[in-house]
Amino acid sequence: MSNQNIEGTYEYDFAGKKRKFKLDFLALSSIEARMQLPMMKIASNLTSIQNVGVTNLAIILDEGLKCAGGKYTYQAVGDMILKNGFAETIKIIADLIPKSMGLEEGTDNPLEEEKNQEK
Repeated sequence: MSNQNIEGTYEYDFAGKKRKFKLDFLALSSIEARMQLPMMKIASNLTSIQNVGVTNLAIILDEGLKCAGGKYTYQAVGDMILKNGFAETIKIIADLIPKSMGLEEGTDNPLEEEKNQEK
């Protein structure tokens, strides 16, 4: 799903193009401030699609794109999320956050994990 280069930048297919994302300390701190939640709580919320809002997706991807050198507006990021699809966007974030934080390799499919929890 993603490739990593030496600087901790990950590349994902997002809204019809390969785009680079990076979450360094400042980006992670900014996400916490904007969402008013600690990153560990944000990361744990990704395991249930019911806990993830469009605003949260946009904030995380906005920071990730900017940190990797992208020059997108917040509105443009929101439009790309709509183009990419909610479920596919969550997959990117569920992979990006844990990798950026040095945790696990990410959840392959948060939708599948939610189905398993329901059973």
